[in-house]
Amino acid sequence: MWKTPLSLTVLSAALALVSLPNLASPQKQSRAEAEKVDLHITGEVTRGNTFEQDIGHGLVFRLVPSASYQDLGWQIHLEPKTEPGDGPVEFSSVATPPYHRYNPRFLEASWGNSAQDAVKITRRVFYFVESVDDEHRAEECLNAVTYPTDTSDEEKVRVAAEQAEIRLGRGELRILKSHLERPKPAAPAGTIDSLRFEVDFEFSSGLTMADILAKVARPE
Repeated sequence: MWKTPLSLTVLSAALALVSLPNLASPQKQSRAEAEKVDLHITGEVTRGNTFEQDIGHGLVFRLVPSASYQDLGWQIHLEPKTEPGDGPVEFSSVATPPYHRYNPRFLEASWGNSAQDAVKITRRVFYFVESVDDEHRAEECLNAVTYPTDTSDEEKVRVAAEQAEIRLGRGELRILKSHLERPKPAAPAGTIDSLRFEVDFEFSSGLTMADILAKVARPE
């Protein structure tokens, strides 16, 4: 049987090694790069406290303790970094349906949901406007759709045109870990002691207020 000379064997092995990818030190991508999102953050919040982080674009992401009772949990807020002169404003509530029942922005025991129910919804998608002016315009558009009898035909035409001009950002919060306290007589729905989470943001999601309101007008 013909045998390959040793020199050729060594050369073939060397060429094979050269052609292999460098598996020992792969190029690492950030989650934002891998998921093609604009920003990825992680955080942790404990009962009664607020989580806050500047996310650029003049915006601050916050998890705010529930207004009615802080032990219920938190609500997602997107707020301008500089508060406008006419008072505080929040950018996600106007753009994230449903508007009159439990909402993805509510990481809390409310609307008949217990604390355990709340943390079982580990993925929460929300939308937001990116300026005070757009928040006011979006609220006007929402009111025209929600209360059509209070809006003139001329106003409806104007508002319909504005809906397509209001561009929205998109966020996705994922609960990574949670710790609950057992229900007590004072808190029968239970309480959320802490949350660990991550959030992805897209500031140019391609969605507009018209897309959101179309879902409101024609729910699935």
